[in-house]
Amino acid sequence: MRVDRLFSPILILLALAAFLLLYGLDNRPFWQDEAETAGLAKNVLKYGVPRAYDGLNIISQEQGREYDADFLWRWSPWLQICVAAAGFSLGGLTTLAGRLPFALMGLACIFMVYRLVRHNFNDRAWALWAATLLTCSVPFLLFARQCRYYSLGALLTLMSLYAFKEDWQKRFMPAVLLCLSIGFLFYTNYLLFFSFVMPALLAGIWLYPQEFPLKRTTIITLATFIIIVPGLLLFRIQEQSHIMNLVVIPNNLENYFRDLVQFMLPLPIALYLLWRWRRVLWTRTGIPGESGEKFILFLGLIIAGNIIVLSLAPQSEHRYLVHLYPLCAIILGWVTLRAWRFDKITGVLLAFLLLFTNWLYLVPMEWLQIINRPNHTNRQMLTYPNLPLKLFLTELFSSYPDVNRNFIRFFQTQARPGDIILTTYGDLPLQFYTPFQVLGGLQGNISPSRPPDWVVSRYEMRYNRDYQLQDSEKFIREKLSLATDYQAIVFPWEDEPFGNRADPYYHRFVPAASPLAQIVIYKKLTPRPNVP
Repeated sequence: MRVDRLFSPILILLALAAFLLLYGLDNRPFWQDEAETAGLAKNVLKYGVPRAYDGLNIISQEQGREYDADFLWRWSPWLQICVAAAGFSLGGLTTLAGRLPFALMGLACIFMVYRLVRHNFNDRAWALWAATLLTCSVPFLLFARQCRYYSLGALLTLMSLYAFKEDWQKRFMPAVLLCLSIGFLFYTNYLLFFSFVMPALLAGIWLYPQEFPLKRTTIITLATFIIIVPGLLLFRIQEQSHIMNLVVIPNNLENYFRDLVQFMLPLPIALYLLWRWRRVLWTRTGIPGESGEKFILFLGLIIAGNIIVLSLAPQSEHRYLVHLYPLCAIILGWVTLRAWRFDKITGVLLAFLLLFTNWLYLVPMEWLQIINRPNHTNRQMLTYPNLPLKLFLTELFSSYPDVNRNFIRFFQTQARPGDIILTTYGDLPLQFYTPFQVLGGLQGNISPSRPPDWVVSRYEMRYNRDYQLQDSEKFIREKLSLATDYQAIVFPWEDEPFGNRADPYYHRFVPAASPLAQIVIYKKLTPRPNVP
């Protein structure tokens, strides 16, 4: 290999991205949602299919709605579970093995952003800027370092866009890639499938009407439908639709808009694009003629359509937007390069703000007083104006006192074989990392064979979808007497709500200086023998 190719900018960037994505990947244990995927993947290795029950513990966060009478998992698609199972099969049942495949997919996303722009628009500078912005996007890095579907969904989204630009109308392989990437997106997370495919199709037909031949489009549509039919029958999509609430749609739209402009596409840039394309809203004469800008408009419409569709879901979660981070990086790369070519100083300033700060995202929102900052956050988080990469590197090179790790280490050393642990949250990490029966969390009805040997009553109370107190909380209040039958053990660790949750609203890089609440674990007292 030639030396100039070995040290080409994209290879240097990918090396940096590999470090940011892979270094210290197992520093912190799985948190609740990751442990759900990991636990199901662990059962795949044992049973060949995702089962929610392994003979000791039940995996559930929806009061038992996720599985059938045989404990077969039917709530969410299986592809992410199979990917995690493949990682465990190759590397053992470790945190690193579970997260590694998804981190590598995050790395592939960065390369695909570069490839998509470089190959289709022959603009190396734009391609590098877009890939660099995605590499330096701390929220994207956090999500890609999780044992969950986030980076997988983003990669499949990029592959579908790449195939779309590869003359799929005439060539066989791009057509196959388009069909498979969309089909596999359904098996990654069908909410991503529905929110991405329909807006992409409508935006594509509107902007590229000549690129949708009826015959090939029909074939691709039918082939994709055939791929997803088994999932439509297997997964309980209809049952989940029952928990939809039309009343929350306006609130969901507002939340997703805030998510977008606070972490993905800054409000000033979004307003600039809206002003630039203002005529597009009511006349086709406003559609850009230049291919690069037309593609940026295409991505913008996809993002807007995703938000509209996602607002119909029963709850708004930032994780449902992760597959749009690469699209936003492509848009920001185009805007940054355009600013540079207009005025060098403006371009440098914009690049600095986007790469190293979150000021352009948050400061305008604070000026307009529409910031959506949780009341329990501290100033060393992404919800405050900060230097995100500095925070990210601080966590990478420091030992963060993860709340789940503290629980795991305690029970690994203090609990005895056969002990029963009841916790109001964080049951799934304990199930994955310890050999004990762990009850509670969001499982639903609690019916232990005997009073639990250990009780963990977390500081933050949990409620179900009906806004009622979770069964684990009610069981502790109604069935147990912690004051008389248990010994309270107080620890100096903070009872942080989640642990290594990637959501930028909740992820902590630096421990809070003044913990809100300390961890309390209750140990069952040994009954005294009767003394005559």
